[in-house]
Amino acid sequence: MLKSYNIYYNLGYWFLLLILLVLAGFYTSYFSVFFHPKPLIIHIHFVLMALWISLLIIQPFLIKYQKRAIHRMLGKISYVLIPLILVSTFLMIRFSYYRFSNDLHQQAALGLNQFNTEQILKQAATFEAIALFWLVVFALFYSLAVINRRNTAVHSRYMVAAALTVLGPTVDRIILFGFKLEKLPGSLPIESAAFFIADAVLALLLWKDYTNKRPTKTLRTALIIYLTGQVLYFTVPGTAIWTNLVTFIMKPGP
Repeated sequence: MLKSYNIYYNLGYWFLLLILLVLAGFYTSYFSVFFHPKPLIIHIHFVLMALWISLLIIQPFLIKYQKRAIHRMLGKISYVLIPLILVSTFLMIRFSYYRFSNDLHQQAALGLNQFNTEQILKQAATFEAIALFWLVVFALFYSLAVINRRNTAVHSRYMVAAALTVLGPTVDRIILFGFKLEKLPGSLPIESAAFFIADAVLALLLWKDYTNKRPTKTLRTALIIYLTGQVLYFTVPGTAIWTNLVTFIMKPGP
């Protein structure tokens, strides 16, 4: 069945593009300064994400070449890998949150900004909104893919939706560091580009399912989740509810 539907049968080739995106997106902020001192969590997170992308590429090829036993074994390995990625991603967000808020506090002490403590908390919470968006969406789609692992068509589509979360941190950095842009034309935030690409890919796949008379529920669900999350991203951060939630999540433990 997969052979007759080349997009999913050849998914491994498409996922190879993620390597180019990661190299382009993280060259300036990671690869070019690899030997510069940095917190260990950054290297740990990168290694875990590299393993995840490797799995994304390898798994479709194992299905393509009928290596289902190895595919299942690696799938079980992901049950350990993905929780580690979620934890490392959260620790990365937390590190960024405190670095950003500490910088604002230092600037306020030097008179370089007029923010009080409440405003600094709001700024820091808003700053981390995009990372938290991609973290939640990734966790959700991976979970849906695992829940539907016995249904190949549904599983593969949710894995595509999960893989699209890589666009966020890579495309944003390509625009920011590669093209030196802090805004897109029309003053759109740079994260809009990754949103648009993810939505367009899902919409195209949905259209292909529809025209090929295949069930569309999975991709409709994925697209609705993405669009709903994007609406929330552009409306909720900056509110008191969001600031209080992120402040609570990020506060140091006992």
